[in-house]
Amino acid sequence: MVKLIVILAVGLLLGADDKQADAKKDQEKLQGEWTIQSGERDGEQFPEELAKALKRTVTGDKYVITRDGETLAKGTFTLDPSQKPKTIDGKIEGADKAVQGIYELEGDTLKICNAQPGEARPKEFATKQGSGLTLIVWKKAKK
Repeated sequence: MVKLIVILAVGLLLGADDKQADAKKDQEKLQGEWTIQSGERDGEQFPEELAKALKRTVTGDKYVITRDGETLAKGTFTLDPSQKPKTIDGKIEGADKAVQGIYELEGDTLKICNAQPGEARPKEFATKQGSGLTLIVWKKAKK
């Protein structure tokens, strides 16, 4: 019985290490500047001029979103790539509640769908009228 408990404990610890390693790998891929490829909120596309003006810069576990160089939001994030879909939680500086979202990272494309602060995490990469969800497809800026 003791051996079984030890084996289970080691397995859980190794699984936690894998989860952290996968999160670290994804976090490393997010580093740098991103521009919007497309975006929508409540089922409506972002106006083109807004999409062109927004940028996301990631350094470590911190992000800054700017519009024409002016900071709109900044905060920290955590990733859990072991979930299906992968989850991202953000804490906006000055906000009381966390923003829960899901993400997909393929090459230099990052797709994030998130709820409003304090609301339930989305289950799919889609928005509809009145949902309060935002879906943005970010493209890594060329160096």
